[in-house]
Amino acid sequence: MLKLIRNPPYLRWIRSLPCLVCRTTCAVEAAHTEPHGLSQKSSDLSAIPLCARHHRTGDDSYHKLGPRKFAAVHQLNLRAIVARLSGKPFIRVEGGSFIGRVGDQEYQLGSTATGLAWAIRRMSQLRREREAEAA
Repeated sequence: MLKLIRNPPYLRWIRSLPCLVCRTTCAVEAAHTEPHGLSQKSSDLSAIPLCARHHRTGDDSYHKLGPRKFAAVHQLNLRAIVARLSGKPFIRVEGGSFIGRVGDQEYQLGSTATGLAWAIRRMSQLRREREAEAA
């Protein structure tokens, strides 16, 4: 289970992707896939892109079928999809610095004065190191 993380830029990025089921880019929502209970929400890093019909309103939607049946009906490995999406590195600017994120880890990549190319090279290096540690 992913640590509870709130990340509005990540959710905006998820909503910019096509629906995993029908590939539409219209009305795509960030569908949280982790279990949650009263007064609890899933981590934003558990979100997947689904159009409104496949997320909430259709007869074959995530909310109507539930996670297991939805995954089976649409032949999706939700856990693998979440891992792939949340594992993608991304870079944002915060307070004059580039901040990189891979999964649930954030890294200070340097000042914006050093330039985006430097931040991208540093992020690539960090990702390679992370993958080597996992192997």
